[in-house]
Amino acid sequence: MDELPLRAAPWVQRANSTDLLRRAFHRVRDRVLRVIPGEAAGEVLHSQQLEYSLRRAVHGTHNALRLLRSLGRPTSKRIEFEAHDVLVLLDPAWTVDLSRELQRARAAGAEVWVVVNDLIPIVHPELAPEGSPILMDKWLRRVLPHTSAMLGISRTVADELRVHLARIADSVPRIDYFYLGAGLDGDELESLRLAEVERACDSSGGTVYLIVGTLEPRKNHPLILDAFDRLWAEGVNTRLVIFGRLGWRSDALARRIRTHREFGRRLFWFEAGSDMELDYAYRHVTALVVASRCEGFGLPLVEAMQYGLPVLASDIPVFREIGSDYPMYFDLEEPGRLEATIERFDEAITAGMTVRQAPRRWLTWAESARMLLDKVTREAGEELQSSTKRS
Repeated sequence: MDELPLRAAPWVQRANSTDLLRRAFHRVRDRVLRVIPGEAAGEVLHSQQLEYSLRRAVHGTHNALRLLRSLGRPTSKRIEFEAHDVLVLLDPAWTVDLSRELQRARAAGAEVWVVVNDLIPIVHPELAPEGSPILMDKWLRRVLPHTSAMLGISRTVADELRVHLARIADSVPRIDYFYLGAGLDGDELESLRLAEVERACDSSGGTVYLIVGTLEPRKNHPLILDAFDRLWAEGVNTRLVIFGRLGWRSDALARRIRTHREFGRRLFWFEAGSDMELDYAYRHVTALVVASRCEGFGLPLVEAMQYGLPVLASDIPVFREIGSDYPMYFDLEEPGRLEATIERFDEAITAGMTVRQAPRRWLTWAESARMLLDKVTREAGEELQSSTKRS
């Protein structure tokens, strides 16, 4: 398979300078070993002292596969597609050309289904990492001729997909959607800073607002911080707690947070927080604030709804779809609207109003997988029956 150079995606290089990928690798490794126990798998996953850059992680995966093949494990066998098989691509492989494998699957009578998380690099290229619009466009054009159907992770994504594919293709495959699941990992007990999180989320002296999400342009963190700067200048006693790793093109924002006069007092930032820490935050803060300019889904919004935590959300289509009437929406195009929304919310709390809502149930990850499977098996089955009748 042809591979594009990793330097074509410059935003991934930040992993070289952080500890995040190492921790993620350890967590994924432990979970893999729960599912695939055995001495051989253990030797593979514990064998190398990886330098946890993205490039080394990729090479480590390749080495692990080579070792499994040398041990005669099933991974050494090439998948042989048959009629009525369905191949589902759950994640885009922008830097890998899968055309030959997809063509082989289709030639054998199999269906190919592609899951699309979002079209942000194409619909909002100004909010996407440099190079990603080109990579995504190439990936779509490569898989499209071999694709039976595409699934967005929300109706909003599916609608955007229909519009875009109609512009670039003469024939558009079936397009549908399913929803991702939600729920923090109850098995994860790691918490090195729970005492710090407890102090940050202490609402005894005022309200506490939470942001959950990677620091990157589309998440719109500066808008929220600007609103809180004005509130603090007016003497409003409120806190802002951020959970999220440092992403691309956000170095200036990171410096602004770390050098802020309120940092450690009324402004807190937890990179790579554990599920236990985030669970504590959801249970004890006053409200979640999400100011995204675009999203494919909106997992923090869903998580907050599961806890009955009030949500102040930007008024974008996917949040309306996922959150319905649950959040308190604010218009991103109206200056000062978020600040006014927070002030109204604080006034309601001061007046003694109950702001916590009844928790809303959402799909578990198992139910999400079932929704995906039901879509694929039902529609793929209908297509296969139709093709059988035609033949």
